[in-house]
Amino acid sequence: MGQKKLRLIYNPYAGRRRLVNELDTVIRIFQEGGYEVHIHRAKSPEDIEHTAARCRDIDTLVVAGGDGSIHQAVNGLMRISVEQRPALGIIPVGTANDLAFALKLPKSIADACEVIAQGATFGMDLGMVNDRYFVNVASAGLLTDVSPKVDIRVKNSLGQLAYYLKGIETLPSFRPFHVEFEHQGRKYSEDALLLLAVNGLSVGGIRQLVPRASLTDGKLDFLIVKQSGWPEAMRLLLKAVGGGKVESDRLIQFQTEQLQITCDRELSSDLDGEWGPNSPWKIQIGPKITVLC
Repeated sequence: MGQKKLRLIYNPYAGRRRLVNELDTVIRIFQEGGYEVHIHRAKSPEDIEHTAARCRDIDTLVVAGGDGSIHQAVNGLMRISVEQRPALGIIPVGTANDLAFALKLPKSIADACEVIAQGATFGMDLGMVNDRYFVNVASAGLLTDVSPKVDIRVKNSLGQLAYYLKGIETLPSFRPFHVEFEHQGRKYSEDALLLLAVNGLSVGGIRQLVPRASLTDGKLDFLIVKQSGWPEAMRLLLKAVGGGKVESDRLIQFQTEQLQITCDRELSSDLDGEWGPNSPWKIQIGPKITVLC
């Protein structure tokens, strides 16, 4: 039997370039774990996806980056047949590491590599919006276009705070959107500020927003913030960021496997901090992917 093959894709700019300084340690741990190691330095988010889609000849694909890098890798891996698809390992070195939190992965790079080398696997749900997969959250409306717009230098210096500051900046000028959907035989027609479909356990580092969420239950947690004055929206946002339990008559929350949503205007979506499909959307639970954790 030949040596197991591992390909490491790393985002050189993720999380203040943490991985670059520990690359030798990473390679040593994987080699000691019995892997033949191949390394790819990602040139762009699209490069991560294209490289992952070509990983038919390996046992394990390891992604070093944040949720956006994992998002790109997963969309590449899902182009590979189940029989040929490698397991996914994660080294959480991004600004947002919501998936790593949900999987209880160590924050230390060396410890995360040891977890991967040990080889324990987990079948994790994926979400889908139209033809794109997401691992943690799909969103539309307020805050949705914040993550792709945050300057990389600001993101590296301020971390998660950069997203919140950018979101608060857009709040007073945001125009609500009208959504229509059907759930459990009831038709909804609402003016909304924000729509979230959550697969993981946290959103942008906010841990208590969807306390029932699970990566294995075959359901997505939907949260819709109905139109309200921006002071009320600010109050909800700040309470959520502070880790408090968010309850309001301006919130609609439920779990489901699938939802068809139409809007009164074309809206972009955000999947794991990356640009997603424009409305209308079919949002549903997708197949499972094998993750090392």
